[in-house]
Amino acid sequence: MKKTILAIALLALTSGIAHSEEAEPALMDAPSDYVSSLLSQCKEYAIEDEIAEADMKTYLLNCINDELKEGDYKAIKVLPKDE
Repeated sequence: MKKTILAIALLALTSGIAHSEEAEPALMDAPSDYVSSLLSQCKEYAIEDEIAEADMKTYLLNCINDELKEGDYKAIKVLPKDE
């Protein structure tokens, strides 16, 4: 009887571990037109926030990546070119 209870308890503990190790869904690349629209939007935010020119690239990259993260897209490493 003790072995049965021990086996059930062990099974319950290991199934919880296996369930918690499920892989997160892979993030997709954002469409380029969406990233371009985010760049425009973030530039407007930068003007409103009075961001210095020296800090502009970092600000824009962080702003775009924050929006991409909210949309479940992969972050970018380089700012898109202005069109």
